[in-house]
Amino acid sequence: MADPYLVLFVADPADDGHADALRDVARAVPDAGFFDDPAGGETRTVGTYLKTEDLADGAALIAAVAQVSFALAARVEVQFHEQVLGHLVDGRPDAALAAHVGDIPEPL
Repeated sequence: MADPYLVLFVADPADDGHADALRDVARAVPDAGFFDDPAGGETRTVGTYLKTEDLADGAALIAAVAQVSFALAARVEVQFHEQVLGHLVDGRPDAALAAHVGDIPEPL
Protein backbone atom coordinates (compact mmCIF):
# COMPACT_ATOMS: atom_id res chain seq x y z
CA MET A 1 0.00 0.00 0.00
CA ALA A 2 1.22 3.50 -0.81
CA ASP A 3 2.43 5.78 1.95
CA PRO A 4 -0.30 8.03 3.37
CA TYR A 5 0.99 11.36 2.06
CA LEU A 6 -0.67 14.31 0.42
CA VAL A 7 1.97 15.84 -1.86
CA LEU A 8 1.71 19.08 -3.83
CA PHE A 9 4.53 20.24 -6.10
CA VAL A 10 5.12 22.72 -8.90
CA ALA A 11 4.45 20.86 -12.15
CA ASP A 12 6.20 23.40 -14.38
CA PRO A 13 9.75 24.81 -14.10
CA ALA A 14 10.22 26.01 -10.52
CA ASP A 15 12.46 28.76 -9.18
CA ASP A 16 13.43 30.37 -5.88
CA GLY A 17 10.14 32.30 -5.76
CA HIS A 18 8.17 29.05 -5.79
CA ALA A 19 10.46 27.58 -3.16
CA ASP A 20 10.15 30.61 -0.87
CA ALA A 21 6.35 30.69 -1.14
CA LEU A 22 5.89 26.94 -0.57
CA ARG A 23 8.37 26.97 2.34
CA ASP A 24 6.21 29.68 3.93
CA VAL A 25 3.11 27.52 3.39
CA ALA A 26 4.77 24.54 5.06
CA ARG A 27 5.67 26.70 8.05
CA ALA A 28 2.12 28.03 8.34
CA VAL A 29 0.18 24.76 7.98
CA PRO A 30 0.50 22.47 11.02
CA ASP A 31 2.47 19.26 10.38
CA ALA A 32 3.21 20.18 6.75
CA GLY A 33 6.66 19.65 5.30
CA PHE A 34 8.62 21.17 2.45
CA PHE A 35 10.99 19.75 -0.15
CA ASP A 36 13.26 21.36 -2.73
CA ASP A 37 15.95 20.23 -5.14
CA PRO A 38 17.66 23.53 -6.04
CA ALA A 39 20.35 21.68 -8.00
CA GLY A 40 17.69 20.19 -10.27
CA GLY A 41 17.92 22.98 -12.85
CA GLU A 42 15.01 22.85 -15.29
CA THR A 43 13.71 19.73 -13.54
CA ARG A 44 13.82 21.32 -10.06
CA THR A 45 11.21 19.77 -7.80
CA VAL A 46 9.65 22.07 -5.19
CA GLY A 47 6.65 21.23 -3.05
CA THR A 48 4.91 20.55 0.21
CA TYR A 49 3.53 17.45 1.87
CA LEU A 50 1.43 16.22 4.76
CA LYS A 51 1.32 12.73 6.20
CA THR A 52 -2.35 11.84 6.53
CA GLU A 53 -4.69 8.91 5.99
CA ASP A 54 -7.63 11.20 5.17
CA LEU A 55 -7.59 13.59 2.23
CA ALA A 56 -9.96 15.93 4.09
CA ASP A 57 -7.23 16.50 6.68
CA GLY A 58 -5.18 18.14 3.94
CA ALA A 59 -7.76 20.82 3.10
CA ALA A 60 -5.76 23.61 4.77
CA LEU A 61 -2.61 22.66 2.86
CA ILE A 62 -4.47 22.47 -0.46
CA ALA A 63 -6.10 25.87 0.14
CA ALA A 64 -2.78 27.47 1.10
CA VAL A 65 -1.01 26.05 -1.95
CA ALA A 66 -3.92 27.22 -4.12
CA GLN A 67 -3.11 30.77 -3.01
CA VAL A 68 0.51 30.29 -4.07
CA SER A 69 -0.64 28.82 -7.38
CA PHE A 70 -2.81 31.89 -7.93
CA ALA A 71 -0.17 34.43 -6.88
CA LEU A 72 2.58 32.88 -9.02
CA ALA A 73 0.38 31.67 -11.91
CA ALA A 74 1.74 28.19 -11.22
CA ARG A 75 0.45 24.74 -12.08
CA VAL A 76 0.71 22.46 -9.05
CA GLU A 77 0.27 18.69 -9.18
CA VAL A 78 -1.65 17.14 -6.28
CA GLN A 79 -1.02 13.52 -5.29
CA PHE A 80 -2.50 11.41 -2.51
CA HIS A 81 -1.18 7.95 -1.69
CA GLU A 82 1.11 8.32 -4.73
CA GLN A 83 -1.83 8.77 -7.13
CA VAL A 84 -2.27 11.94 -9.15
CA LEU A 85 -5.57 13.58 -8.21
CA GLY A 86 -5.22 16.53 -10.56
CA HIS A 87 -3.77 20.03 -10.63
CA LEU A 88 -4.21 23.48 -9.21
CA VAL A 89 -3.99 25.90 -12.13
CA ASP A 90 -3.73 29.60 -11.31
CA GLY A 91 -5.27 28.84 -7.90
CA ARG A 92 -8.21 26.78 -9.16
CA PRO A 93 -8.63 22.99 -9.17
CA ASP A 94 -8.88 21.37 -12.58
CA ALA A 95 -11.83 19.04 -13.18
CA ALA A 96 -9.93 15.96 -12.04
CA LEU A 97 -8.86 17.55 -8.73
CA ALA A 98 -12.28 19.12 -8.13
CA ALA A 99 -13.80 15.63 -8.31
CA HIS A 100 -11.71 14.72 -5.25
CA VAL A 101 -11.64 17.94 -3.20
CA GLY A 102 -14.60 19.96 -4.45
CA ASP A 103 -14.32 23.66 -5.05
CA ILE A 104 -11.65 25.79 -3.41
CA PRO A 105 -12.63 29.32 -2.38
CA GLU A 106 -11.30 32.08 -4.63
CA PRO A 107 -7.94 33.40 -3.42
CA LEU A 108 -8.16 36.82 -1.80
